[in-house]
Amino acid sequence: MNNIDSSTGLELVRHLCEQWPWLKRSDFHEMFTADCVYLNMPAPHLECIGPDQVFDLLDGFIAPWNLELNLLHIRGDDDAVLTERLERFENKAKNGVVVELHVMGVFELRDGKISHWRDYFDSRESKPLAAAM
Repeated sequence: MNNIDSSTGLELVRHLCEQWPWLKRSDFHEMFTADCVYLNMPAPHLECIGPDQVFDLLDGFIAPWNLELNLLHIRGDDDAVLTERLERFENKAKNGVVVELHVMGVFELRDGKISHWRDYFDSRESKPLAAAM
């Protein structure tokens, strides 16, 4: 996390939302509590616990997709942060699959790290992502 002032929850979450495809596993350990929970609310069976599981899940999107991350709105403090994001996925195989996923995120923080992260989105928007993986 060389380029972030993690002293505020808002900046920590901003950095994650704008940079997650380019962060390393060690960055996730710096940003998340050891017992953090990450949920994609439309797919609760994919619950991740701990920074390694969060990293592994997100890392699965990097190989097949070119990613463009747009943070549209962010509000919060050192305890909780809300985000509205537009994440654009373009299939690297150049088969024309482009997915724009509108995401609302809720981040809870403890001791300067993310302890809970829940993303809410329309699962119909994400179907091409699952089908192409």
